[in-house]
Amino acid sequence: MLTQVADGVWVRQSAWVWTNSIVVRGEDGLILVDPGIDGSELDELADDLDRLGIPVIAGFSTHPHWDHLLWHPRFGDVPRYAPLPAPTLPVEPVRRRRRWQRRARRASLSS
Repeated sequence: MLTQVADGVWVRQSAWVWTNSIVVRGEDGLILVDPGIDGSELDELADDLDRLGIPVIAGFSTHPHWDHLLWHPRFGDVPRYAPLPAPTLPVEPVRRRRRWQRRARRASLSS
């Protein structure tokens, strides 16, 4: 069930893993943020949006995890946005940095 938390802002929390779907009313319609996790919850969210009677005009995923990328046909064929994936460091430089940090820590303890 959608819960209104501010004027034009609703939240629906997943009963399964407690993720939040956010609905924000803009001038032309609703922006749907992180819409849900499984089919039944997406169906329920679509029902909630139908009751609001305001069209979805865009979707947004806050980060590229599987639980934030799902969509339901009833939300419509609207633009969807997401941030670019964060760059990742190769593992070896991180390991070298950690070894250096451990050596520095041991050296400071022995002096």
